[in-house]
This record gives sequence, C-alpha cells and structure tokens, in this order.
Amino acid sequence: MTDMKDVQLHFRREEEVTTIIERIRQKMRPWGITITFLAMQLGVSRQYVWQIVYYRTIISREKALEVEHIVDESILHRRHIKTFGDKLRAARIAGGLTLKQVAAMIGYTWIAVARWEKNKCLPKPSVLLHLRNIYGVGEDWLPVPSAPQLKKSA
Repeated sequence: MTDMKDVQLHFRREEEVTTIIERIRQKMRPWGITITFLAMQLGVSRQYVWQIVYYRTIISREKALEVEHIVDESILHRRHIKTFGDKLRAARIAGGLTLKQVAAMIGYTWIAVARWEKNKCLPKPSVLLHLRNIYGVGEDWLPVPSAPQLKKSA
C-alpha cells in the first residue's frame, strides 16, 4: 500500500506535467476559457477537468499535452466564443470578476449580467461602453450590437 502511495506522489509531482498544467491555467483565464467549456471539448465531467486544471488528480504527460492542445486550438479558432454573450463572459472571466462584482460596478443585478452572457437580452449601448471600460477591452471585442438586436435590451 505504501509503495502505491509513493508511486502516486511521484507521478503527481512530475515536473513536466506540473509545468504543462500551469501553462494550461495561464492560458485559460486571459481568454475566458471555462472549465465547463473544456469539459465539453474533452467529453468528460467538469469535476474531472477541475481536478486536472488544479492538479488534484493523477494525469499523464500525454493527457496533459492533449488538454493543452485543446486549449491552444480553442484560443486559435475562438471556439469558446460563438455569441455576443460568450464574448461578454470571456471578457469578465479574463478580468477576474464575478457576476456580482460586475453588477455592483454598473448598477445592475447579477441576474441581468448573467442574462446578457446567456444571450437572453442585450445590454444598452451606454452599459456596454461601461462594460468595455471595466473589462479593459475595445469596440473590436465588444461592438455595439446591430439595431434589430437592441430592441431586446435590458
């Protein structure tokens, strides 16, 4: 039993795997890649991905490289950003902010912010400008939606 624990501890602390996992974490946040998105891409549970990203489970070098490749491809092809709401969410996560923090900064409820991120409705142009400033992104990342979409503004 002790031998198995020693093997697990050695495997868990493999320096190259630790380095790969650290790179994965460093890439995910600035691009707003979530554990949920990564789990869907890998076809595994969110819990398993969380354990990988925070190195709470034994993982091989090959598996770590596979996860890193998926993160890299997602960034390259912007797979995690398909809608306006996805862009809002990615910008918020990259800024290290919670729904409640953003809501408090702009004078809306966290539910309104969540609805924007889920594409249920759109923020008003003045709110969008404020969000750009909070998130530190430009109009190229969060453009004002077209006129027909603005009828759904919250």
